Amino acid sequence: MVAPRLVFLACLCATASATAAPLTCQLSDPAQKYLVDVLVAQPPAQSFDRAPAQITVRDKASREVLQRIDSADVSELLPVGEPVQALRCDEQKLVVFADFNFDGQQDLAVRNGNDGGYAAASYDIYLSDESSPVLVLNKGLSALTREPQLGLLEVDSTAKQLLTRSKSGCCWRQKAAWQMQGDTPQKVAETIEVAQAPSEAHQLMPVGYTDITDRVLQDGKWVEQRRLEGPVGLAPVMLRGKLDDKIAFELWWQVQGGVYVGEVRYTRGGNGKPIRLFGETYEDGGVTLHEFDDQGRPTGDWFVAGEPDEHGFQSGTWKNGEKSRTIYARPTAFRIAPQKFAAAQGSQREGRYVLATTDERSAWLTLKISPATDQNGGEVASVQMVMTQPGKPAIEVNDQWPLQAGNLIIGQKKLADPLYRLRLFDGAVSVEAVENYSLSGTYLKQP
Repeated sequence: MVAPRLVFLACLCATASATAAPLTCQLSDPAQKYLVDVLVAQPPAQSFDRAPAQITVRDKASREVLQRIDSADVSELLPVGEPVQALRCDEQKLVVFADFNFDGQQDLAVRNGNDGGYAAASYDIYLSDESSPVLVLNKGLSALTREPQLGLLEVDSTAKQLLTRSKSGCCWRQKAAWQMQGDTPQKVAETIEVAQAPSEAHQLMPVGYTDITDRVLQDGKWVEQRRLEGPVGLAPVMLRGKLDDKIAFELWWQVQGGVYVGEVRYTRGGNGKPIRLFGETYEDGGVTLHEFDDQGRPTGDWFVAGEPDEHGFQSGTWKNGEKSRTIYARPTAFRIAPQKFAAAQGSQREGRYVLATTDERSAWLTLKISPATDQNGGEVASVQMVMTQPGKPAIEVNDQWPLQAGNLIIGQKKLADPLYRLRLFDGAVSVEAVENYSLSGTYLKQP
């Protein structure tokens, strides 16, 4: 019984010994000035163990040692539990050569831990010195690879700027540009992007839009401009199938800023023209899509399951009044004209729109858009809505609001007084009203 245990322990010792073998690699710089030897004398036995490394910089012609640089930890780049005999420096970015201060000389960045934002790689950056063969550590540049920045600097040789990126959670992003003032980096520009969503102060701000702030340092002062961009369009869902296993169709939808837009085309009947769809989610992650003809009249509703079943099919129901058909379709890629995903632009946003509804409401909307009055101003939308309903007084709205992102109108006189929201699409306007809810719906543009 003793011998097997001894064999087992011997195997463990052999594995540990093999894993602990020093790891080395050698590389040359792009300018063919140096030879760089990297040595990890004691590779980590566990993934959370530190792995110090020594970088030796030699003159390529004479092989003379010019400098030795210590890195406290390169463990993230090393395989764990494998008897690897050498590193692959060119693939692992243990060291990176670049001209970080734009003086025409080659500098060196050495990987040293994961102190960047979200545990990104951090580096020590050494600048060349014409008067000495020894590279000099630059603390300011090294700090730009630490939290909150995400890893190594990007070098823009044309603009002679260094670029950093950072983020916070899902919804905040920053990109900053730096220029060297002597040996010190100075921030000269930044762009901050904040993904928008409804909040207590902005209840009508939809998802799918981004608030962007551009800041530029001019004559020692920061000049700031803000804008809203959107909507963000998710990848389209495309289905090909049949209704009641008889009526063939192709259907697609896309989420644009929280609104579902799409088309359906009956491939073996009718005139084959696409029919527009607008909709929203319903229970269990499914999708409701409302079908309208060219006059804005509802011609049916699609209720489609959100995900394919275990056999790759998506089921659902199509309804129009008393008619009901079973949907049986499979996700299938087909061509969709690129302009179908484009935001409404220019004069195509203006005009008269009629509410598409199956109840007794009768409503129309007119939009007129005025251009910006100055360089910093935005377009202004004039909104007129009228809605009548049997047995109730008519509702009339006449307002002017700034047009945001070229396709979003938020009617809100005070932070605590949201009125309505209009989202403009090609040939349609989606209205969500708070105070007069009956104004809500999809308005179709009239010829």
